[in-house]
Amino acid sequence: MLLKKIVIITFLFFVTVGFSQKKKEIMNATMISSAEYMRTVDPLGGKKLIPGKPREGKINPRRTGANRIVPGKGFPRGMDPLLAKGKSAGSTRATKAPSLTFDANTSSFSPSDPTGAIGPNHYVSAKNFEFTIHDRSGNVLVPSSSLENIFPGEDLGDPIVFYDSFADRFVITQFSDTPNGFLVAVGQGPDPVNDGWYIYRFNTGSFPDYTKFSIWSDGYYVTANKDQGSVQTSEVVFVIEREKMLRGEAEENVKIVGFPLPGARIGGFYSPASFNAIGNALPPDGDARIIYFQDDDWQGVTQDMLKLWKIDVNWVSPTESTIAEAEEIAVTMFDSTFDGGSFGNIPQPGTEGQDIDVLQGAVMYASNYRRFCDYNAVVLNFAVDIDPDADNVAGIRWYELRQNGDGQPWTVFQEGTYTSTDGKSAWCGSMAMDIFGNIGMAYTTMGTTDNGASADSFASIRYTGRLAGDPLGTMTFAEETIALGTGIDRTDENRYGDYAQLTVDPVDDQTFWHIAEYFVDVPASYSRNAVGVFKIAEDVTADVGVIRIDVPEDDATFTNNETITVTLKNFGSTTQNNIAVNYSINGAAAVTELFAGPIDPGMTASFSFGTTADLTAERTYTITAETNLAGDLKPENDCSDKTLLNLFSIDVGAGELITPSLDSGLSVSPESVTVTLYNYGTVAQTNIPVFYMLNNGTRIEETFTGTIQPQEEVSYTFNTQAELIGIGNFEFTIGTTLATDENTENDNITRVIEREFCRPTSNCSQFGDGIRSFELSNVTNSPITCNTGYEDFSDDFSINLNRSIGTYTLTVQTGFADQNRSERISLWIDFNDNSVFEESELILNNVVVEEADTDQEFTVTINNQAALGRHLLRIRAGDVNTNNGALLNDACGSMDFGTTHDYTVEIGENKDLDTGLIVISEPDNQFLITKADSGPETQVRIYVFNMLGQVIVSNMITKDANGRFVYELDMSFASSGVYFVRFGKSRKADATKFVVQ
Repeated sequence: MLLKKIVIITFLFFVTVGFSQKKKEIMNATMISSAEYMRTVDPLGGKKLIPGKPREGKINPRRTGANRIVPGKGFPRGMDPLLAKGKSAGSTRATKAPSLTFDANTSSFSPSDPTGAIGPNHYVSAKNFEFTIHDRSGNVLVPSSSLENIFPGEDLGDPIVFYDSFADRFVITQFSDTPNGFLVAVGQGPDPVNDGWYIYRFNTGSFPDYTKFSIWSDGYYVTANKDQGSVQTSEVVFVIEREKMLRGEAEENVKIVGFPLPGARIGGFYSPASFNAIGNALPPDGDARIIYFQDDDWQGVTQDMLKLWKIDVNWVSPTESTIAEAEEIAVTMFDSTFDGGSFGNIPQPGTEGQDIDVLQGAVMYASNYRRFCDYNAVVLNFAVDIDPDADNVAGIRWYELRQNGDGQPWTVFQEGTYTSTDGKSAWCGSMAMDIFGNIGMAYTTMGTTDNGASADSFASIRYTGRLAGDPLGTMTFAEETIALGTGIDRTDENRYGDYAQLTVDPVDDQTFWHIAEYFVDVPASYSRNAVGVFKIAEDVTADVGVIRIDVPEDDATFTNNETITVTLKNFGSTTQNNIAVNYSINGAAAVTELFAGPIDPGMTASFSFGTTADLTAERTYTITAETNLAGDLKPENDCSDKTLLNLFSIDVGAGELITPSLDSGLSVSPESVTVTLYNYGTVAQTNIPVFYMLNNGTRIEETFTGTIQPQEEVSYTFNTQAELIGIGNFEFTIGTTLATDENTENDNITRVIEREFCRPTSNCSQFGDGIRSFELSNVTNSPITCNTGYEDFSDDFSINLNRSIGTYTLTVQTGFADQNRSERISLWIDFNDNSVFEESELILNNVVVEEADTDQEFTVTINNQAALGRHLLRIRAGDVNTNNGALLNDACGSMDFGTTHDYTVEIGENKDLDTGLIVISEPDNQFLITKADSGPETQVRIYVFNMLGQVIVSNMITKDANGRFVYELDMSFASSGVYFVRFGKSRKADATKFVVQ
C-alpha cells in the first residue's frame, strides 16, 4: 500500500493590518471534502417516536483546558471601565413584560444545552439528547423525544436549532464521535412536523466540541472548540454547501471546506463565532466574518481586542477558498478570565452548591448580523469579570459593530458592560437586533453575596434591551424576568448552559424568543429550559420597506428588457397607500414609481415596476430598491439590494482537481486523473474537449461526451493516467477548449500537489488503543504518549538489525486488549525504499495482542534477502473490529482507534551491531552498567527512569582508560518492576531495560 500522502499546497499572502502594523496572513482552505452521507427521514407527525435516553458519563469530556493565563499581566486591574457608564445611565425605560413564557424541557442533570428557534408557525427546541416542537402558543406538537428520531442511531447531543428565514426551513444539528464530525438535518419543507428531513454527516477528523452554526449567503458556517493549542494549523472553522443541502442533493455533491484561524492567540478552551444573517436580505456571497476576542491576560496577547477573520468560499474551485486575518479592533479594556481560567467561577447562593461555569472563553451564540440601508450591523457578547479583586461577579460585555458597506472594514459602533440589579451576576447572554435597530438581550442572573439563598438569587432567566436612539453603550430597559429559579445545580459538573439562544420572530421581525436553563427544587434540583417571548420595539405608525427583490431571481443571461419585481412590507401600525418605490442599477439614476396599495399593518405586497431594466452591458449588476413613504419613521429599513451576474450563454471550464487528492489512497503509479468540469453558462453543453498536463509535459487531450446542465458540475476521469513517481511537487494544468466558448478566462486551472510520507491519525486516548512501549534490538522507546495517533520517531531512533542474525524479539505494550482478540499489530520495513509498503515487506501481519499494559513479545525475522542499509520501519496497532479489519494492513489507511509509528532501521551483515550498552544484574538488586564508546566524548550523563518516564537517577560519568563508561547502580530501594537506562539525553541515545526483582 502506498506510504504517501497528497496535499494541496497552500499559498500565504501578506498585507498590512490596522493598528497593530503586523503582517496579516491569508490561507487557502486546508480541508476539502464532501458529506459522508445523505439520508432522508420521513415526517415526524403521526410517527411512533423513540423516547429520549439521558447520556451516561461526563458531559462533553473533551472540553479540558482553559486559555493560558499569565498571572498579573492583563488589564484592567480594577473594576470594568464600562461598568460605571452603564450604571450612570440606569434603566430609564419601564419594563416590558413577556408576552409568553413556557417550559420547553426538563432534565435531571445539567448542562442541558438548551437551543431553540422560532419560525412562522412553530417553535423548535432541543436539549442535550432530545428535541421538542411547539406551536406559537407553546402547545406541544411533538413531545420531547430522542434525537435518534431525526438522526437514526445517533443522540450524542450538543444540538443546535436554527430557522433559515431566507429558505423557510428549520435546521437541527448535533455532533458525533463515530467517527468525529457533525450531523445536519435540513427540513424538506417549512413544516418541521409534517415535512421530512434531509440528513447529512460531515467528518472533521478530531472532535468538534461546542459547535455553533450560522447562516450566510454561500453556506452554513460552523465553528468548533477543536484542536486546542493548534488552531493556527488545524481546521476549526467549516463551511458547508447550504443551497445544495436545501435541495437535498446527494452526499458527493455537497462539499465541506475547513480552515484554521491564522494568527489566533488561543491556548485552551475557546469558542469563536461566525456572523449569522437574520432579517429579510442575505449578504452577498463571500466576505463572511469569524470573530473572537483576544484578552491581554492570555499568553501572546498584548492588548484587549476583537479579532476578525474574513472567509471567501469558491464552491467551483474549493482549493481557492481562503481565510484571512481581517480587522483587529482595539476595544475598552476587559477581563474575561475568572479564577485563573478554571471552569468553576461564580458561587451559587447558600452553602450547598459548587461554583457554576461562567462560560469564559466563548463568544455567546449567536452573533446576529442584519442589513440596513446605509450600513450592516452585528451584535455579540461574552462574559467578563467586572471586579478582578472579588473574582466572583460576572457581567456581559456586549458590542454593536458596523460596516459602512459590503466589503468595508468593521468598527465598533457601541460597546457596554451590563450587570444585573443588586449585585447579581449576569452571563450566558444572547442578543439580536430587530427590524428597527433596537437590541434585545436575554441572559442568566444569579446572586453571589446572599448566603441565605433568597428567592431572587438563584439562577434565573431575565432580559433587557435598548431602542436604537438611546444613549450608546447602555441597556435602557429595566430588567424583566422570564423564569425565576428556586434551586441550585447539584450536579458534579460545575457546568451551566452550555447554550442559550435568542431568535427574532420572522412574522413581525420585532419579537424576540429566548431559551435558557434554570433550576427548581422538586425536592431535588432539576434543570428546566424556559422560553420567554418579549418585544422591545415601540409601535411605529408609518414604516414601509422593500424586504427583497424577487425578479430577476437568479444569475442569468439578461436582456435589455428585464422586469424588476420587489416585495414590500408594512412594519408600521397603520394601513398605508400611495407609496413611492424606486430602483437603481449599479448606482445610476433611480426609477421611481407609485404603488397604490393598500398594505395593512404587518402585511406584504408584490410590486413590479412598469419601467424595465437593460442588463446587457455589464457582467455584474447590483440592484437597489427602496420605498419613500411620506412620513416614514424608520427609513433605515426601507431598502433591499441584490447582486446578479450576467452570464454568458456558452461558458464551460475546469473546476477542480479531484484525484490525485489529499486522501486518494492510491497504491501504484500510473494514477487516475479526475477533474470537475463546470458549466458557468445558461445553455447545456456536450462534447467538451478537455486536457491536462503534468509538470508542463505532454498535453493529454480527450473529450467529455456527456452533458453538463447550466450552473452544474460533473466529474470526468481521463482515460490516460498520470505517472507520479517519487516524493515531491507535481504540477497539473487542467482545462477545456470548447471552440464556441464565449469566456476563456475560467477555462484553465493549475494545481500543485506535494507528496509526502503519509501520517494517518487516529484516536489513541479514548480507549487506550495503540502502542505505549516499544523495544527492538538496541532501541527502547517508553513510555509513548498519545497525541494524534501518529508519531514519527525516524529521526529519534535508529534500530540496528543484522540479517545474519536474522531473528529478533519485538516487545511492545498496548493500552487495550479484549476477549475478542481485536487489538492487533502489523509491521513493515520498506526494504526497496520506493516509498511504498508492499505486501512482501509486511513482517508482522495482524498479530494478536493478548493482554493490555503488559509486555507482549513477537518475533521479527530479517531474511538474507533483506536489502542492506537504512530503511523506514512502520508499526501500527489498532482495534480491527472498529477499523474494519483490513485497514490495519493498509499502511496509510484511516483508523478510528489505534496508533501508527515510524522508525529508522539499519540493516547490516556479518558485524556486531550491538551498541555496547550492557546491564549486568548482581545480587540484592545491584546493577553494573557499562557502555563501550570510541567517540571523542569523555563525559556523558546517565539517566535511569521508570515505566512512567520519570527520571529517578541522573549522574555524570567519566570514560575510563579502557574507553568505557561504567556505572554501579544500587536499586535496592526501588519498587520491583521494569526500569530503563539511557546514556545521553537525546532520544537518539542508546537505551535498554532491566528488571528490579
